[in-house]
This record gives sequence, structure tokens and C-alpha cells, in this order.
Amino acid sequence: MYTMSGCTMCGACCRKYGMRLEASQLDIARWRLDGREDILACVGVEFGGSGEVAGGKLWVNPDGSRVSECPFTYELDGKCYCGIHDAKPEVCATHFCIKYYDDLTG
Repeated sequence: MYTMSGCTMCGACCRKYGMRLEASQLDIARWRLDGREDILACVGVEFGGSGEVAGGKLWVNPDGSRVSECPFTYELDGKCYCGIHDAKPEVCATHFCIKYYDDLTG
């Protein structure tokens, strides 16, 4: 899966956007096929009119309320890491870091 090579590992994206992101249909299908119940337990899966998976809310508590940041982010030696890097949602894997872009132009 693609991940931006210039990530500064500051964790700002996981803290700022972690509770407002959406999972795609493909994310949910991939996690089901891979048996990633740990991830699915934190996703509010949404269904379409005919019962098919339409996507889902990232990240939620068992009661369906959104959490304040990604529950899979952890910090070590001043850097933030993704605890599900190998299976992270598409929206995370393709995130464009404005901080990195600003460093390049500025």
C-alpha cells in the first residue's frame, strides 16, 4: 500500500483527523478477508439500502461514538507510529502531509 515517503512521523494527521475519517468499502472488505477484527471493532460499518457495506466511520467506541484520535497510533522516542501500518485505511495511506509539502517549498 502506498505511504507518502516524506512523512515526518509527527502524528499530527492521526491526532487532528483520526476521528473524522471514513473507511472505504474496500478497506472493510480487506479487513474482513484478513481477519482484522481488531480494526473492525473500531469501525462504525455503514450499510446501503440493499444491505451491502457502504463504508464506515473511523474510529469509534463500542457504543458507536467517535474517539478523539486514531486508537492505533503510538509514540516512541518522540516519533509517532501506526500500529496497523500494514493494513491502514486507504485515506491514511494516501494522505498528503501539508507539513512535508511546506518544508519542500519553503
